[in-house]
Amino acid sequence: MKSLHLNDLKKNEAVPDSYEIAVAYKGRKVEIILDNYAYTLQQLLETANNVLVYLPTLDEKAKKYLAHQNIDCFNECNEKNGRPEATEECFERMMTLSAIQFFDESIDFYYNISCYKNYQLIVEVSLNHGYKHPEFQQWYLNAPYKSKFLEKLTSFFKKMF
Repeated sequence: MKSLHLNDLKKNEAVPDSYEIAVAYKGRKVEIILDNYAYTLQQLLETANNVLVYLPTLDEKAKKYLAHQNIDCFNECNEKNGRPEATEECFERMMTLSAIQFFDESIDFYYNISCYKNYQLIVEVSLNHGYKHPEFQQWYLNAPYKSKFLEKLTSFFKKMF
């Protein structure tokens, strides 16, 4: 994957101090979103370029984590709608990375689920122990206070208003 450069970034007019660029990954477009609220754009870009080197591994591990965390809920929804039960492996194959957002100290992966157009999963990727040993936390409303969840929301609202 090619390196990202400052002059390639496009300003996101909807969100202040936000820039984006689309990259090709596994034959699909993935949006890279850089929100420079606490860090410079150059610092975020360096982090993004480092993450892109390890993206295949991080993507695989993030999908395994999300499938394990969400399979029961997913199958309950399938049962209610008359759909067959899915395995974790099947559920992983249904996930497609659509965006990666770099916001303050957070790196969030956004996944769309094939055949479920309004179903999206978001996971925060922590690289405190290095790229080979990432930690994950699902990002959703009412998540436990962990990994600066409250600060993330507060920072987001400060940017918006």
